[in-house]
This record gives sequence, structure tokens and C-alpha cells, in this order.
Amino acid sequence: MLEDGKEIPLPSDLQSYSGQFKLRIPKSLHRSLSIHAKEEGISMNQYCLYLLAKNDAEYKKERR
Repeated sequence: MLEDGKEIPLPSDLQSYSGQFKLRIPKSLHRSLSIHAKEEGISMNQYCLYLLAKNDAEYKKERR
């Protein structure tokens, strides 16, 4: 980043994040996520975490 003249952000304070958030989604999406999680043999929470992490990694790649 320095070579590109970009500012390096300061590390964020992880203590200010609880690791939880509530998200309201359509019933149809809830059903779909539940079905896919069962097909994968994991909880819906684990499945959603996987999808969010995967998407976040792709987003980071695009921004480079």
C-alpha cells in the first residue's frame, strides 16, 4: 500500500464488536438457507457465516 501511495488504516479495536447482529430476512430466503445448511450437514448459523466470509473475501480481492 505504501508503494501505491495509499494510506494504511490503523487496526480496528475488536473489543468494540460483540460478534453478533440481528438480521431480518424474507421467509423464502430463511427457508432456502435452512435447506442448504441441512444439505451441507451444518447449522444455518455456520452456513451463513461461510457465505458471509466467502463474499467478504471476494469483496476484498476486488478492492485491491
